[in-house]
Amino acid sequence: MAENYPKWTELPELDLYLDQVLLYVNQISRRTDDIHDRDLTASMINNYVKHGHIDKPVKKKYSRRQLARLIVITSLKNVFSIQEISQTLAILTQNDQSQVMYDYFAACMNNEQLDDIPAVIISACQTLKLYQQTHQLVLELQGELSHES
Repeated sequence: MAENYPKWTELPELDLYLDQVLLYVNQISRRTDDIHDRDLTASMINNYVKHGHIDKPVKKKYSRRQLARLIVITSLKNVFSIQEISQTLAILTQNDQSQVMYDYFAACMNNEQLDDIPAVIISACQTLKLYQQTHQLVLELQGELSHES
């Protein structure tokens, strides 16, 4: 499997405006998720900010930290509630651990072997991959059934 999730150092260094964030995150989610339900929208981001799931933008710009958090939320929202994701991220990223934890998530999703990946990240990655695999199998089954009729 090719590396689909960028590492922290591969995320844009410059802060991005909302439309740039949407374009960037949606491009990543399209290439990493065959079952992409919905694109990330401005309303979704505004709700995430409003409910404290991501920090407010500074001068209408979003930092690398916010971008990484949005990538994780967008990836996991099909299998976990936003509240569950946000609570877990808050615990994992305390003590300024955003970069390390994001890189663990990206490595896990890219099937890279790293030492010390927290069990909760491994489990979340496995859950997401199983969800995607199950969805793919259902689509294949539906395709087989439609060919029979």
